This record gives sequence, structure tokens and C-alpha cells, in this order.
Amino acid sequence: MKLGGNTLKRIFAITSKEVKEIVRVRLFLMLAFVVPFIMFNVFAYGISLDIENMPFGYIDYDHSQISSQLIEKFKGRNFDMKGEMFSPQQADKLLTSGELRAVLVIPPDFSRELYRGRNAEVQFLIDGGYPYRALTIKGYCQAIILSFNRELIGEKIQKTGGRMTTGQPIRTETRYLFNESLKSSYALVPSLIAIILLMNPAVLTALAIAREKEFGTIYNIYSTPIKKWEFLVGKIIPYLFISALNFTVLVITVRFLFQISMKGNILDLIPGALVYILINVSFGLLVSSVTRTMVSAQIVTVIVTVIPAFLYSGLLIPVTNLEGGAKIMAYIYPTMHFMKIIHGVYLKNLNFFHLLPQFLLLVLYFCILFSLGILAFRKREG
Repeated sequence: MKLGGNTLKRIFAITSKEVKEIVRVRLFLMLAFVVPFIMFNVFAYGISLDIENMPFGYIDYDHSQISSQLIEKFKGRNFDMKGEMFSPQQADKLLTSGELRAVLVIPPDFSRELYRGRNAEVQFLIDGGYPYRALTIKGYCQAIILSFNRELIGEKIQKTGGRMTTGQPIRTETRYLFNESLKSSYALVPSLIAIILLMNPAVLTALAIAREKEFGTIYNIYSTPIKKWEFLVGKIIPYLFISALNFTVLVITVRFLFQISMKGNILDLIPGALVYILINVSFGLLVSSVTRTMVSAQIVTVIVTVIPAFLYSGLLIPVTNLEGGAKIMAYIYPTMHFMKIIHGVYLKNLNFFHLLPQFLLLVLYFCILFSLGILAFRKREG
């Protein structure tokens, strides 16, 4: 696609026309700027999570029979055992990437302390990015340790001829990573940026071509030499700026209204956010290209964005907990990938290099959706 002088003039003309349409209707201005802010605050103050059953790993420095018995206790329906880690650095890497949600660390003197009748300690490293999930994991870990303690005490009673013993053979230490205070708002509130930037741009742009069709002004476009991609780019530009402004407002709201600081750098979040916005305005244009009225465009957009936003983005249910078709749906929708970028910047202090796989996936989504929008839009009704 060559961007000659005439092409830029045509794109600018479509953009100017769209801006005038947006400014002319006050209700549309409210939908563009006021509604996202209200939705964000309503969700942020009212939503909560309850999560369980996460991927699990272990570091066994002891490699004894009794440490192996303890590890076996974690192989059940509550945990998806991913295998042994061989260093804290490896465990930290897998926790940071989200491949693991908890790691059991068994010290080298574990069995020796138990055989000497002393208290042996184990450590749990838990991803605190989802506070309710982290608390549930901690509860499961403590329950398993308590059950194992009872078995050890029972064996000791048999060996000592029935004499009672006091104290717990194994004591646990728990560390929460990424969200040490386990405040749910630290994980939930930034995540809502992805939800708002999914629904609002898509709904706004879904009205763009549908409005032209409903009012009959689309026929003015049919009579011009403008290319389909030029028309769509001109339509996208105003909503890209509107959504970018909303993104800025939401980030400021997270920082100053909810007092949640960003561990990473905002510059590592912006590229993913811009591509994510482009994905959603492209999706809105795709919907408006295949529908004839504003009402039908809105209904289709809300149905296809709202439900996946809450079920398949990882906001309410971690993607690792989903199975079968639900997990496939989560990977199909781009929101999950942008959610990883948000968590990476806000909670894990990841830079753009670490987030590059998610960013490239978002770029691919945009290319596919924008291409589909060009194919779906027809310059003649038929």
C-alpha cells in the first residue's frame, strides 16, 4: 500500500468527517469518554475473585525418601504437578512467566532434622498476583502439611510404644511473590484496563459504518474513488485517539484514585496497549461492516466482547484452570495476552523484551482483523 498525496488526503477527509460526527452528537461523546470511566470504577469497586487448583513445582535439596513422600502428597486434584526445579532462579523464572503458581522448597537438612526429632522447615513460594487464588493455594499447602504431620506423629507414636508426642514435625514458611500484601485491588484494578479497552473501542467503532448505512450517507462514499482500506483507516484514527486518551485516564485513575503503583515502566505497557486498541477498533469496524443497523452492531459487539472479557481473559478464572474448548477460546481472544502484559508491567516489573511474545501475538491479531475488515466491507450494497 503506497501512501501518496491523494491517499493521505482521502484518509484525512474521512477522519475529519468522522471527528465532526463524533463531536456533533453529545450522547456519542459521553459514550466515548464518560462511560469508560464510569464502567472502570463500577467494576473496580465491586468485583472479586475466588480461585484454586494451580500449576505446582518443587525444589528438593534433600532427595531423601521422606522428602519424596511429602512431594507425592501434592500430586492430586488440587495441584497440577509440573515437575522438579533445580534452582531458585529457575523457579522464579517459571513463576514470573505464569507457568507455575506455587513452588515447594525442601531444604537439604530436611530428613536429618526429622530423624533427630527436631522441627524441619519447608518453604512455599506463591504467586500473589491473584490474591484469592494465592490464599487458596496456601490453604491447600497447609492442609497437606498438616495431614503429613499427622502421619509422621502416628509413626512416631508406634515406634515409642504409644507415648504421645507434642509439636509439629514440619513447619512451613510462605512467601508471596509479585503482590506481597495480597490486596486484591493490586491485581484486579489494573486488569480492568484490558476489559474497558476491549468493550468501549469496539462498541464505538461498531457504530461507525452502521451509522453511515442507517442514515444513508454511505452512498456518498460509494460514489468516491476512495479505496476500502483508506476508508477504514480514516474511520479508525479518531477512535484510536479517543481510546488512547481513555487509556491515559485509566492509568492515572489506577495510580491516584486507587493508590496502585506500577512496578514496571509505563513505556513497556504503551506499545501493547496501542496495538490492543487497534485490535478492538478493527473488530468494531468488522462488525459494523457486516451489520446494517446501529442496534444490531451494538448487540453483536456487546455479546462477542463482554462474555469473553469476563470468562476467557483470566480476570475471573485463571486460564490455567480452564479445560478443553474454554481454554482454546481464551487463547483465541487477544484480551488474555494483553492481560499478561498488564500483570507483567504492574506486578512483575517485566520489560518490553520479556513481553515481546505477547506483543507480537497482538500485532498478528490486528493484521488478521484489519484484513478481515477490508474483505468484509463492500463499496456497493448488494
